[in-house]
Amino acid sequence: MSFVDTLAGFRELHPDAQAAEVFVTDLNGIARGKLVPVAMLDKLADGAMRLPLSTLGLDVFGADVPENALALERGDPDGPLVALPATLGPMLWAARPTAQVQCSIEEPDGAPCAYDPRAVLARVVEDAEQRGLTPVVALELEFYLIDAERTGPPANPLAGGRLARAQLYDLEVMRAFEPVISAIAAAAQALGAPAETTICEFGEGQFEMNLGHEADALAAADHMVALKRAIRGTARAHGLDASFMPKPYGESAGSGQHIHVSLLDREGRNVFDAGAGGDANEAVRAAVAGLRRTMADAMLIFAPHANSYRRLTPGSYAPVVAAWGLDNRGTALRVPEAAGPGARIEHRVAGSDANPYLLTAAVLAGVLGGLDDRQDPGPPVAAEAGPEDGPALPLSWAMAEQAFAASDFVAEWLGPEFRRVFAGMKRQERATLLARVPDVEYDAYLRTL
Repeated sequence: MSFVDTLAGFRELHPDAQAAEVFVTDLNGIARGKLVPVAMLDKLADGAMRLPLSTLGLDVFGADVPENALALERGDPDGPLVALPATLGPMLWAARPTAQVQCSIEEPDGAPCAYDPRAVLARVVEDAEQRGLTPVVALELEFYLIDAERTGPPANPLAGGRLARAQLYDLEVMRAFEPVISAIAAAAQALGAPAETTICEFGEGQFEMNLGHEADALAAADHMVALKRAIRGTARAHGLDASFMPKPYGESAGSGQHIHVSLLDREGRNVFDAGAGGDANEAVRAAVAGLRRTMADAMLIFAPHANSYRRLTPGSYAPVVAAWGLDNRGTALRVPEAAGPGARIEHRVAGSDANPYLLTAAVLAGVLGGLDDRQDPGPPVAAEAGPEDGPALPLSWAMAEQAFAASDFVAEWLGPEFRRVFAGMKRQERATLLARVPDVEYDAYLRTL
């Protein structure tokens, strides 16, 4: 359905809508755009609304990256915004009736922007389609609800007192936060995101929400963008806040963003299905081998920020080596089911801070590359993976950036210009943070050394 038709239907259903947030998702997964009257969405429908192309390449602090020469270095040109019709929906958490619509930015000549994260994913999806394959994707997100007045766990709305202990699958905690969790699910669903199961995770105020399986990888990533916006907006409307930092508390569990992937052939059959009673078939094993081989190169996508690496520690359900297993959550790659329509691979490396488009693109590229190479990944691991069970992953931001910037895999599958821009942005972010001396270093060193 065209955006013109979608907009007409939206106006009929939501005649009270007054404003709209029109945004793009940058390389860090941050929504950037403008607030406009709903009447101005006609301008968007006509292709007459624009944003600077450099918006996509801003660093996490909102600064241009001179090394990448995307802004004033070339006149900071605009690109036309192209609305994604399925993302138009009401922001149920807004104080006044407000809509949102996500867009991509094209080059002035209409070509996809090489560093638009959605365009990066579209490139990989097109490659799969040329092979007669349709990726089926489901994303899961862990996050923390936090106190709006301070960085810490919220108070229990029913029992009182701040959450202060592990709460995995704790239904009493779930019941206490049910109003905000239900409101999040409703807000996500109003934006087209199929929010399904919610559980309490290990950390104090930590939850996981799952999105349904989609035979449209671009839509699956769109839904994760909508879910994150619904989580944060709804939490704030309920007097809380939400954090997608992978490790907001040093002594508590980190937050991941897991992705489940399978592939359908032209007849709609799951190519990972080993049949009744079957073990992981050749296609699964080849895909796993490809993911293991490319995991270190893509680590900067899976763990894009300084805080990301605090999550990756042994014994934490966050992988440190590129190992695989059958229904084993102690490995980077888990095969939950090997037979039937649910046969799939779960990629467990990424943190909650990963850009869902880039995460999905990197995982699908590893799968497709593995199917091309048809290598064997070796035997599955039955316990928590150790150093002997697979290639070590780069567990520092600098190491991950160096592996990414030199990666032929990233350049071939995700694009050389994307590789250049993303690596340059991360180098700038790292330099900015290295120039800031944290309080803990003053405490440890200022009057000691």
